[in-house]
Amino acid sequence: MSSAKFASVESSRPIDESFAALLQVVQGREYELAGLSNETHQMLFKSGKTALSWGHYYMASGIGTAQGSTLNLTIAGVPGAPTSLLDGRKNKKAGEKLVEAVETVLASAEGPSPQLVESFAVLEDGSSVPWTEGEYPGA
Repeated sequence: MSSAKFASVESSRPIDESFAALLQVVQGREYELAGLSNETHQMLFKSGKTALSWGHYYMASGIGTAQGSTLNLTIAGVPGAPTSLLDGRKNKKAGEKLVEAVETVLASAEGPSPQLVESFAVLEDGSSVPWTEGEYPGA
């Protein structure tokens, strides 16, 4: 993961609500879920290739805090894609857009309402397995 950037979303809402807001954003935009653990509040997803980008990989993990919750995000380029001097800047901008979208959902009067998804991880061979504890079991 070259030029990886980090971002976080601080919220006064419980971790379940913050994580649901992130899931709603991922489902409502052109991201592809590669793994989700509702139990450990971890998510792996990616954005698709565009005319100006090879796409991004995102890893999110959430924790409950005394004040509410924190979502920690890591944003990186797709492994194996050509690299450029602007990768760090593109990753940072992608992270900022994601943080802004999650904060918008959390600030809305309705609150988050994503489609429920069972915990899963995608293995190298393309099959799915449950992901209910520990680190990401996929590729």
